[in-house]
Amino acid sequence: MLKKHKYTLLWGIWTIAIITLSLISSSEMPKAPHIPYLDKVAHFSFYFGYTALFILAFGSKLWAVITALFLGATMEILQGLLTTTRSADYIDMLFNTFGTVVALLFMRKYEKLFR
Repeated sequence: MLKKHKYTLLWGIWTIAIITLSLISSSEMPKAPHIPYLDKVAHFSFYFGYTALFILAFGSKLWAVITALFLGATMEILQGLLTTTRSADYIDMLFNTFGTVVALLFMRKYEKLFR
C-alpha cells in the first residue's frame, strides 16, 4: 500500500515542509553561510518539488500549477501578516512560479521515468 501511495505521502511531507519553513521565525533556523541568491534557489526548488510531486501523486498538471501558485502566493502573504522576522516578497513569489513552470515542463517530458 505504501508503494502505491508513495508520491502522495512525499507530496504531503513536502507541503508541510514548505508551510513550516515559510512561517517559522527566521531566528529559529540555523544560520546558513551567505551565498548570493540562495534564498531564490530554495524558493525555486521547493515549488519545483511541490509541482512534480503533485503531478506524480494526483496526475493533474493543471491542478498542480493552480495549487502551487496559490500556495506560493498564500505563503508570501502570510509571511507578511503573521511573522515578525519575515516579509512578503514578490521576487520570492516569482521564483516560486518559475520553479512551478520548470517542473511542469520537466514532468511533461520525463514523467514516465517516475512511473
